[in-house]
Amino acid sequence: MKKTKTRIASRAAGAILTACLLAGTAQAAELMLAPGVTSQGQSNASIGVAFDWEKRWFDSDTGHLGGYWNIAYTWWEAGDIGRDEQSLSISPVLVYRFNADGWAPFVEAGIGAAYFTSDVVGGRQLGSRAHFEDRFALGVQISERDALRLRLIHYSNAGFEEPNRGINSWSLVYNRRF
Repeated sequence: MKKTKTRIASRAAGAILTACLLAGTAQAAELMLAPGVTSQGQSNASIGVAFDWEKRWFDSDTGHLGGYWNIAYTWWEAGDIGRDEQSLSISPVLVYRFNADGWAPFVEAGIGAAYFTSDVVGGRQLGSRAHFEDRFALGVQISERDALRLRLIHYSNAGFEEPNRGINSWSLVYNRRF
């Protein structure tokens, strides 16, 4: 049964990755840097690239819905057990950008996939290496090329493996568009 759940989780992560890679074209590239901390107090740091979608929906006087693909590498500090670990992730992210003069606020959310180098991260036994990556952020576009956001990401294997304790990461994200 455990091998079946592992295969299902691996296939789900593979399907998400394939969908991301085969999805529509992207425009501008952004570099994202994110120092963070887990809910258990361990540090983490992420570096990633984001590719804006060309699509915009619900364009109005208030704002519009768009999105981007995010590919990231994250370093995780060891907790009480284990050692420092790493993860790779890919996520499609929806962004609602409010129209504003000067600093323009936005809100974002997404669900992607992540793969960790161990099933013990930040001292937590996660049950598997493959996880879903659920994210939510509040941010502000501070210039045409620069943005800041406060982001929460929750990693969980959705019960495909036991234990399914998951781990949360809070981070301050800076991104620069090129």
